[in-house]
Amino acid sequence: MKKLIVLSIILVTGFTTQAQVDFAPKSSFKVEVGLPNNASNFAFRDLMQGLVVVTPSFQHTLDNTLTFAVGLRYGFFNVNEFKNNIDMTGGVHLAGVFGKIGQEKFYGNFGIDYGIRFGYSANIFDTNINEVKLGKPLVEDAAFIEPTLGLSLMATERTSFRLALGYAIHDFVFSPNQMGMEKFSGIKDSKLDSRTSYFTIGFGYSYYFGVQ
Repeated sequence: MKKLIVLSIILVTGFTTQAQVDFAPKSSFKVEVGLPNNASNFAFRDLMQGLVVVTPSFQHTLDNTLTFAVGLRYGFFNVNEFKNNIDMTGGVHLAGVFGKIGQEKFYGNFGIDYGIRFGYSANIFDTNINEVKLGKPLVEDAAFIEPTLGLSLMATERTSFRLALGYAIHDFVFSPNQMGMEKFSGIKDSKLDSRTSYFTIGFGYSYYFGVQ
């Protein structure tokens, strides 16, 4: 999956160097809604189901098409009740803020927006077991990084819709104690040493300001 994202960015970059830029907004408000698909950390992939990632942001574009953005990011992963034998319920909330640097270009009605998000999130492990043991969810925080790629199609002179792709890597290792457990049944410790990551595919909406 990582190779696919890198290849897509390389191909997009090669294309943009040859094309004629037709639309150049100064700034934009964007919101993306995606479905996360767990990619690494065996236990996270096996026990959790990605339900949604929502990302509203404000982006400013320079004359050379370089972009800078700030935004909020929320994701939710539900406990797969069919993959545990201890009646665990609940989920993991990932709520954070980010900055982004990238590039956005338009060619007629078609636009390409790619970059990297850097952020920090509160990771809320809200399970029935934590509720019994702690009386509340367990909360930890960690940094994250996310390469993104958006393929946009103009709907009006100031709005567009997009296919949004991302690969998020969070700087925490998913472990039993976060869920209120001593160990994950049937999962060896050697499979718990990977940082949490997931691929997201979804759709987005943009409203543009300062259109040239």
